[in-house]
Amino acid sequence: MPASPTPIDSWLQALHIRHVAMYRPQEFTRALRALSARYVERRSTLAERSPLDSAGKRAAFAAFYAPLHLLTIREIIAALQADRLPITRIMDLGCGTGVAGAAWALSLPQPARILGSDMSNWALDEARWNWRQLGVRGRHERHDMVREAVMLASEPPAELAATGVVAGWSVNELAAGDQTRILKSLLTAHTAGASVLIVEPLARGVTPWWPDWTAAFAAAGGRADEWKFNVALPAMLAKLDDSAGFEREGLGARSLWLTAR
Repeated sequence: MPASPTPIDSWLQALHIRHVAMYRPQEFTRALRALSARYVERRSTLAERSPLDSAGKRAAFAAFYAPLHLLTIREIIAALQADRLPITRIMDLGCGTGVAGAAWALSLPQPARILGSDMSNWALDEARWNWRQLGVRGRHERHDMVREAVMLASEPPAELAATGVVAGWSVNELAAGDQTRILKSLLTAHTAGASVLIVEPLARGVTPWWPDWTAAFAAAGGRADEWKFNVALPAMLAKLDDSAGFEREGLGARSLWLTAR
């Protein structure tokens, strides 16, 4: 008797219908390659023009990279044993399509509500749809992630004690001054009781600020890790990865982690 589909399995099927099926295979593959090139080969132009500047690239991000991010953070959460914490609220800073907060929420034994913030209306709409498909409770606000972090740091310890803060693949898109501000706010929130998780790509060129953040997290009792998870991709993602010629081997990312005191 075949196993019942998990929420993630059902979500991936819905993503395919929502974003992939409307394109011819060659069209979607072309959009996926173009999006990858914008992020990797021509990253210096991101400040001038959004990498999600076409419907095809947005579809490619939503149906391919967002699931990869969710699966990666799920593995990181398990490795850090962050799924054992009594988290009731997850603050997803620069949430994009909402998958970082969703990955953490799905890993917890008890439901946690997600509050996501982002400046992209398209991403926030996608986050709402993803949360609904995955069966997690979420609310989003169109706010700058630095502003949200500053506001979070001013909350009383009683509210922060059961809060998990995650920023997945988003700090690298901030200007240097904003990175300094958000780091200070995150450390303050941790001192007051919050757990903090930062996830970024393994590529060092994307995160020149990483050594400074690593030192700050270490001074606060945290840890830095580089992860390479040897896990098989779900069939839909593996097919897209193969058609785009990426030849991905497992999942990888780097993280900074502060456990609630």
